[in-house]
Amino acid sequence: MTKLVDALSLEEQLTLVARLTSPARLAQTFSAFVGQFYDRPAFDAFARQASDCYDPARARTFRAHLDRRLADRYHEPVVWELAETVERDAA
Repeated sequence: MTKLVDALSLEEQLTLVARLTSPARLAQTFSAFVGQFYDRPAFDAFARQASDCYDPARARTFRAHLDRRLADRYHEPVVWELAETVERDAA
């Protein structure tokens, strides 16, 4: 039997998760798995996709909670704007 998750695209899965999960809880889950991504830009891109599934107020909450939880784990904050990547690389 096919699972629901197999029938949905990644975008649809993220939208569903955003509807069912609070921004703080999703940020907690993301921060727990940051070490599983060998490519940090891929993690940041995935976090941006998840953030885009929330309305603006809840997206700000997700971003703030995720950055704080990453800092607690001694990781850099997420690059939310792609222009930040250029600035970090230049430094």
